[in-house]
Amino acid sequence: MLEKIEIHGLRHFEKYCVKTNGLTVFFGKNGTGKSSIATAFRLLSAIAARSLADWTEVFSNTGALFHFGPEETKEIILSVKRGKESYSVTLAQDPKDSSRLILRREKLVIPHHTDNTQFETIEVKTGERESIFGVPMDGKTHDVYPLMQEMSRWWIGSLLPAAIRSPEKNDTGRVLYPTGKNLEACLIYLAENSPEAFQKITQAVTEIEPEFISFVVIQEGTEKFLRWESKKRPVLMPAQYFSEGTLRTLCYAVLFVSDDLPEAVVIDDIETALDEEHILVLMRLAADAGKRTNLILTTRSETVAKCAGPALMQI
Repeated sequence: MLEKIEIHGLRHFEKYCVKTNGLTVFFGKNGTGKSSIATAFRLLSAIAARSLADWTEVFSNTGALFHFGPEETKEIILSVKRGKESYSVTLAQDPKDSSRLILRREKLVIPHHTDNTQFETIEVKTGERESIFGVPMDGKTHDVYPLMQEMSRWWIGSLLPAAIRSPEKNDTGRVLYPTGKNLEACLIYLAENSPEAFQKITQAVTEIEPEFISFVVIQEGTEKFLRWESKKRPVLMPAQYFSEGTLRTLCYAVLFVSDDLPEAVVIDDIETALDEEHILVLMRLAADAGKRTNLILTTRSETVAKCAGPALMQI
């Protein structure tokens, strides 16, 4: 199980340690570094998945990643501890292209492949843009280091309302996308394969939507659709017709009740577009999810902070 992430030289943090122990809620005002915690997880997951170049292209300004800028802070160091295994990486701006990052150094400590009681340390100076330990691009798993594979599966939320309202048609629904695009597929999957989890979601919607009666799965030819029955409207409604707050709540609820959670789930500003009723429902589900995975939330909401209880970390 993931134990901690150490951050050196990243955005707000000259030095900081994120300890993970089930549900952890970081509470603070704007500018205190909450989003920098999510950024550390995103960076590490992108490195493990061999998509660092794609991530930095989306981020667009790598100079903003360095504490006081790349002229003052020459390197970013991120470290992961997971049981007896560990991984650390040193990042720097590419001297030939300031819009890109390079991996200056990597160090991986893992069980020796012939004896799990012994550990080997592999340290390399790469100067490359992608991890030599990362998940192979061809998807084969026989050469994948388990720690890196797990890091590549971390769920770091970036829900996009437009994506949620444009459902993915060709998806199994087993794992919610961080954008929320396959929400409908996930709800259908749970309705058909996990009645107990689906009942929790139905109950959550009942608490926050006065019009809601129940969900209905409709099959038309080979395609299935999710609809909901309203107390006021005579026709069944698509899930995408819920408000943004309810759609976000649904996405997080689907994630929290999933039986296939990655070892780290990170949600930055979980309170976005949610009112107090949404938050109360979600935090109840989050407390249960925190028993099965490391759930890291950041927030400015007093309500979220109050619900967090002993999981609260002031930042």
